[in-house]
Amino acid sequence: MKKYKKNLFLFLIIVIVILSVLLYTNISKGNSSNQTEKTLAEVEFLEKKIVTLLNELNNIESRNYNLSVSEITKEDSSQNSQGSGEESSQSDNQGSQEENSESNQEQESSSDSNTSSGEEEKNEEYTLKETGVLTDNSDIDWEHLKTEVENLYSPVPTITLDLYGLDISREDILGFNQELDNLTTAVKEENKENSLGSLSRLYEYIPKFAEKVTENKTYRAVIQTKNNLFKAYSKLDSGNWEEISNDIKITIDTYSSQLVNSNANSDKQYVTNKIYIMLNELQNAVSMQDKSIFLIKYKNILEEMNNL
Repeated sequence: MKKYKKNLFLFLIIVIVILSVLLYTNISKGNSSNQTEKTLAEVEFLEKKIVTLLNELNNIESRNYNLSVSEITKEDSSQNSQGSGEESSQSDNQGSQEENSESNQEQESSSDSNTSSGEEEKNEEYTLKETGVLTDNSDIDWEHLKTEVENLYSPVPTITLDLYGLDISREDILGFNQELDNLTTAVKEENKENSLGSLSRLYEYIPKFAEKVTENKTYRAVIQTKNNLFKAYSKLDSGNWEEISNDIKITIDTYSSQLVNSNANSDKQYVTNKIYIMLNELQNAVSMQDKSIFLIKYKNILEEMNNL
């Protein structure tokens, strides 16, 4: 009887130990999974931010319309309203001079009151203006870029710690942070060519980070394709069309090997093939050495890649 109780006791201990190990393993896997998902979201944030900054240096926007705000003065508004009813109101004005006189006195009194208090009436008109590479004549908004780059310094320390937690190369993490400092210097000096180059080098770390935080092969391939494309894009102002051509060739080869073949039988085949054609057509702009045509095709390629 005693032997039976002893065996039962040992059996219970073994069961408890096994359950504890399994529970600990599941909790560890869950924490690891949550950490990976969090870091992936951070890498995606960095990727989108860098792309936005790259595009803003050439005033490239994904939308084709901008909201324009213009101020309408009280005088303009009054002239418009008077002009529309000038003919129909001539006869009525003769019969209502006394009423208009009283109304004008009230308006003058109100106007004097507003003027004395330092207030001015302002009306704003909102219109949508069509925009594009060929129609854009605006300068780079350096003040906005400086603010955006400075704001990156807030989340980077947290992202750095999370990257370290996934055993990502210490050299790559430090390299990314150092390049961010280089970007800050270039933007502070309002040097477009150096800013583009620094952003392109900064983006080179995104595929390295993505490889560690996601198993999504399509996402990783798109990131790598963009990386090669940005190398060419960043050299447009230098006018080194030979290097740009080589970068585009590498972009096409990378895209073909990683996406065209792998997506041959997927529901993304149409979009995949369409982008492949667009990348090859980008070489025509390189052959022509036409920056505007390059930017138009570049913009359309990036927008189409959002569908993968």
